[in-house]
Amino acid sequence: MNVASEEVSNIFVKLQKGDEEAFSFFYKFFINDMYAYGKSLGVEDDYVMDAIQDVFLKIFFNKPRFNSVAHFKFFLLKSLKNKLYDFFRYKPFSNTTDIQHDAFNFSIKTTILDEIIEDEDRVVIQQKIEKLLNSLSPLQKEAVYLRYIQELEYAQISEMMGRNETSIRKLVSQAINKIRKENATLPSIIFIILLFKGF
Repeated sequence: MNVASEEVSNIFVKLQKGDEEAFSFFYKFFINDMYAYGKSLGVEDDYVMDAIQDVFLKIFFNKPRFNSVAHFKFFLLKSLKNKLYDFFRYKPFSNTTDIQHDAFNFSIKTTILDEIIEDEDRVVIQQKIEKLLNSLSPLQKEAVYLRYIQELEYAQISEMMGRNETSIRKLVSQAINKIRKENATLPSIIFIILLFKGF
């Protein structure tokens, strides 16, 4: 369901009034996106779910105001990332995460949907994707993921990643150029969607 749909907008109005059923709806509505983002940061399952629970509990008790459903989604993803940073400060929550300076080691696992790609093409395309992933930096992967999969604005991505908007636009532009260079078969936007659907 699209975040801009009329049904979601109507439920969002109820959320703003403190409706608990609306709160439950949005928990179910956004949990997959939040889980996917947490896992992409290299964090183990239990810690991702704990962080998600903490974020929603904070919202439930503090009842912050949001301008729109899209703003709510941005708030959730940003809060999740901050919560995972907090976990990292106090315990080694992952055996695989390599955090340097201010960035998680954003990673992607590729899983291509059977109904999208024929068997004989799947191996070739997956090899293309693996090659492309190795050419993108963790920051480029995260910026493209937030822009095209989570559909955040550049200003929101800038705030989430702690970099100025010009830097974010440059990261996305560089990543798209690499995608176009490495892939001459599929349109760039379709390739991006396939790239990140492995969550």
